Amino acid sequence: MDTKTVLRQAENLASDEEKLVDITRRIYEQNPNQGTISDYVIALIKLADNYIRDERGWLAMPLLAKAEELLDDQPDTEENAKWKCRSYFDIGECYSMNTRRLMAKKAFQKALHHAIDEEDKENCEYSLDRLENPSLKYDPVEDSDAYLSVIDEVERRLYEELKGVPRHMGFCFRYWSAKRELLAEYGIEWRSPGIMNPRVIFD
Repeated sequence: MDTKTVLRQAENLASDEEKLVDITRRIYEQNPNQGTISDYVIALIKLADNYIRDERGWLAMPLLAKAEELLDDQPDTEENAKWKCRSYFDIGECYSMNTRRLMAKKAFQKALHHAIDEEDKENCEYSLDRLENPSLKYDPVEDSDAYLSVIDEVERRLYEELKGVPRHMGFCFRYWSAKRELLAEYGIEWRSPGIMNPRVIFD
């Protein structure tokens, strides 16, 4: 399959990022090498980041898992070090933004393992410290297996339930209330950032 055919087959996808993932995946499958793997991994992470920013984090999780799988399979050579460090770091940022702290920590640790220059090491260490010493308290249940096993489904349901609600001042309280109710359906008692940080003003 040539590149024109790949591009044509990707045209009907919803977003540029989805097209990019489809194109890079097809090219990688045709000719797996360092360049095509790198492009595919970058596209997966970019689309995952977009989903998380669009409050559809459950769609990001399999993309990040695939990106990590591809990275883990690549040899730990000097040539790969910078790329692996940057990619693991970006995966860690996605997990962190999606409040998967334990997964973020593992990704940042992998990034640090491959870090060569001091700036990369400092960035990794800073991100790890930020996870260990967060500026806001959070309910430790968020790190539990019970919570993590249902949170993707809960977030999918929240997205559907709140899809038409304007994201103006005070929206976070409605979101937290709905999230608390849904988690309770799964037998999980969750305390929101507002409850955990009573002296902090949220909007």
